[in-house]
Amino acid sequence: MPLRAILLLAFIGGSLPVCLFSPFYGILVWTILAFLNPQSFIWGAAGAFPWATAVAVATIAGFVAFSRGWVRRLGSIQVALIAILWIWFTITSITSDHTPLLMHHSFDTWFRFNFVSKILLMTLVTIGVVDSFARLRILVIVIAGCFAVFVLKSLPFIALTGGSYRVYGPEHSMIGDNNDFGLAMNMTAPVFFFLAQTESGRWRRFWGCVFIGSIPVILFTYSRGALVGLAVVMLLMLLRLRQRLIIIPTLVGVMAIALLFAPQAWRQRMDPTREGAIDGSAQERFNAWTFSWRLACDFPIAGGGFETFSPELFQRYAPNVTNVRGPHSIYFGVLAEHGFIGLTLYLALVASCFATTLRLARQARMRGDLVIVHYANMFRFSLVGFLTSGFFLGRAYFDYYFAIVACIVILNRVAQQEWAEESPDELDATVEAMA
Repeated sequence: MPLRAILLLAFIGGSLPVCLFSPFYGILVWTILAFLNPQSFIWGAAGAFPWATAVAVATIAGFVAFSRGWVRRLGSIQVALIAILWIWFTITSITSDHTPLLMHHSFDTWFRFNFVSKILLMTLVTIGVVDSFARLRILVIVIAGCFAVFVLKSLPFIALTGGSYRVYGPEHSMIGDNNDFGLAMNMTAPVFFFLAQTESGRWRRFWGCVFIGSIPVILFTYSRGALVGLAVVMLLMLLRLRQRLIIIPTLVGVMAIALLFAPQAWRQRMDPTREGAIDGSAQERFNAWTFSWRLACDFPIAGGGFETFSPELFQRYAPNVTNVRGPHSIYFGVLAEHGFIGLTLYLALVASCFATTLRLARQARMRGDLVIVHYANMFRFSLVGFLTSGFFLGRAYFDYYFAIVACIVILNRVAQQEWAEESPDELDATVEAMA
């Protein structure tokens, strides 16, 4: 076994007892395993062992045994919506399992239900464990650090190959595909940017450099959905933020370099005006969206259940399609799998997160708390990256998305707690200083 595998095995194995007595440490380890996926470097039986599950079990056990006040920390509209959504997923899975036309994919439905349930459970545990802004900051830095590794690893590859090959995430992970990796990087670019605003010293420069480096990484995933997401995120940041003087030269410089040195294959793929722009990949998306709508019209309440994108159903609702490859959209995916009610609940969770970050940023700005303003903006623009790129990708149950939801709930709670502890004199002084 290679030395790196031995070191990783020692780290993950040695972390299990620590996760039991320190659930917050367990959340950090689980985050690393979920996003960085270092266990893919371990081969053989040790590599096949479900390390993420083991860490999750130890963390949950420690959370139940040693955490105090977690019930109160779960009191938020987002947690209520996650619980309702989870219940609805259960109902749609049972309904699919007992519907003759849909029961042929029952095994896949329950497999996916269990997978999504683990993500939702760890989301709730994260909300219950992280009880201070200091811990939230560490969690955000760990998430950003995982993707910073990918940026630092990808940039030399792009330079040496001249951008001739696509950039992928780690194998056997939710971001292994180039499109999924582009989606995740679009969510992370705002995190890099706002960490560069809130951290100090050399770390400020580090996160600023990683933010700049993340742009060519997104471009050279060759994902058109990621390109659209990047354009929307950066445009909204330019329109909404006062730091546009930092963003504009960065974007102009990086885009100019990318366009000047990009290979012909990249330019051809990204050009929407070229002949044959609606290629097989784009046509697959149109076919999947048509299938989703027709299925949802037949099963408007509960949809078809998880993993309803089966060859048998495509023969019924999209008979001219020969290549069945999933929903190709978070919205159409939820619609097909959980009906109009499921999509409404899903969008309600999204809307509540946007409302919370907007309200929080406004309150923090009135109090002169710029760090909270930056963190609220960070999470909101990360959601924008998910929602725009996700229109073309079937990652509705992305663990990264639910991690951002958890961060929003935590940020709102700890900010309100800190502000409630301020004395009236301190608040009056802050308002006068801003006047």
